[in-house]
Amino acid sequence: MATENDGYRCRKVFIVCSPLQKFERTDKIAKFPFLVLAVSILLTIGISYIFFQSSRNKDSIRFSNEVNRLQLSIENKINLYIALLKGGRGFIESNRAITRQTFAEYVKSLDLGKNYTGVEGIGYAKVVPASERAALFEKMQSEGYGDFQIFPAAEKDVYYVTTYLEPSDESNQKAVGFDMSSEAGRIEALNRARDSGGAATSAGLSPLQKIAGDAEREFIISLPIYKDGKLPASLAERRENIVGFIYSPFHAGDFLNEIQNVKIASDISLRIYDGEPNAENLLAQSADRQSATLQNQLEENYRAQKEIEVAGRKWVIEYNSLPEFAAQSSLSWTTLIFIIGMVFSFLFFGMTYWEASARIKLQSTAADLFEAEQQKQSLLEKEQAARLSAEQANRTKDEFIAVVSHELRTPLNAIAGWTRILRTEGLSENTEKLALEKIDKNLRLQTKIVEELLDYSQIVSGTIKLEDQEVNFSDVFENTFSEIEPTAREKSIEFLKDNQLNGHLVLGDEDKIKIVIYNLLINAVKFTHSGGKIETAVQENDGAIQMTVKDNGRGIATDFLPHIFDRFTQADTSSTRNSGGLGLGLTISNHIVKLHNGKIEAHSEGTGKGATFTVFVPSHNSSS
Repeated sequence: MATENDGYRCRKVFIVCSPLQKFERTDKIAKFPFLVLAVSILLTIGISYIFFQSSRNKDSIRFSNEVNRLQLSIENKINLYIALLKGGRGFIESNRAITRQTFAEYVKSLDLGKNYTGVEGIGYAKVVPASERAALFEKMQSEGYGDFQIFPAAEKDVYYVTTYLEPSDESNQKAVGFDMSSEAGRIEALNRARDSGGAATSAGLSPLQKIAGDAEREFIISLPIYKDGKLPASLAERRENIVGFIYSPFHAGDFLNEIQNVKIASDISLRIYDGEPNAENLLAQSADRQSATLQNQLEENYRAQKEIEVAGRKWVIEYNSLPEFAAQSSLSWTTLIFIIGMVFSFLFFGMTYWEASARIKLQSTAADLFEAEQQKQSLLEKEQAARLSAEQANRTKDEFIAVVSHELRTPLNAIAGWTRILRTEGLSENTEKLALEKIDKNLRLQTKIVEELLDYSQIVSGTIKLEDQEVNFSDVFENTFSEIEPTAREKSIEFLKDNQLNGHLVLGDEDKIKIVIYNLLINAVKFTHSGGKIETAVQENDGAIQMTVKDNGRGIATDFLPHIFDRFTQADTSSTRNSGGLGLGLTISNHIVKLHNGKIEAHSEGTGKGATFTVFVPSHNSSS
């Protein structure tokens, strides 16, 4: 079964055929520019949103990359410092008679300030039993430490005394003689290094080498040194053979600044926690995190936490983006893109509105010329020119305009012709009766076309309303079948029905359901040749009312079948088409069925092979 679907162009035909409705048609056409404006604004919002999301994703990736590079920089630095200590251990193990001078020369050769920035120094803490304390004093005094003392002073069996710490600047000199076993955090790290045989990092410590009053925290990384330079196999042997530790102290803030200086990352702020991220475990933080205002800004931006194992201890590193990070983002362009999009939307709206107004004038001129064609033949040329201008103004809709114009003009011409005949004097009674019948028939046809246009207008505008009542589907089907049966009989079509319903109800609008049944039946009659066959059936199927209309008529082309219910699609838009109508029936029917929570399906094997339409509407009987 072939059909044609309608769209926006049907309203233009009103302008040509019924110029008296000037106010109504102007209002309808004026909606199109506003539709263009709405679409343009939606596109602007959509593009702005996509750009915003894209910028956010880029910022997120950029932040993630920055974090990964910082994390890698921290890991590399720690590994570098551990490698530095391993070299120092090798030096001590190969020089058992180590002195202050040899140790200082070794550290100087490393050029810490240039090659190992961030390291406060390299120290050697000797394990000194109480019995060897006097010998240590004598040795240290002979090497230039005239006032050497172990501090804090306390009687112990074993001391872990810092004997050397280079480079020998003022702060490092203050640590020489410090008993590292006197502080729980330091002795814990040294004992862990002794027992494991590997590097060990301490917890956050109170500063030992900083100037008094400086509250910054520090940590140490240490390596154990055993007798004979070999790692004992058992734990007991390691504790028995330990002779000392080589270690490096780090001021946490200086360490963090060194990491950021290497990265040159002023747009990322860091916090390093020794363990779980809380105020007590805070080891270091970027200097620019001190501002409360800045802290609030950071909480609104990107944040990340990563863990890292630093020589036996877990560090949690918190990364936060700074305002400088946001300054590099393209998010700020979103507002500009939105403003530009809105400006272009309104400009496009203005042009479209002007074009629509011009089209109204052109179409009004065409309508005036069309009416004047019956009175003055001389105006035909102007009327055709005006129509040509209107068609050129909307080439994409010309075919559909022609279809609708033809359907509207045909009954109007018939009515006008038979009206002139009725005005003729001396008409016979039969001729008058025939004229009235023809006028009535064409009026009903014209009314049907207008109703279809109004129904479709309600669908497009979303204002269609349904009555919510129980409807006897069988009665509506029977009544509609009876209305169309005479038309089928006139074409000698075998018109069959199979009604298997027995009082089945549907919940909805009886008038709208009748439109669906009428459209499917009249389409079948319209596109079935004389002598053809139409089979209709209604039944209950799985809780739904199923109506099937099958004919052996013209059929539907395979490439057109998927678009049978679409708007603005027509299988035959030529002026020589055999079947009348606007082609809105299936579009309207499909929408009505969906409003009743049902569905409509079309099937055809191709042109000339007939078509089958099936409607499913939920049965109110089964749902209740």
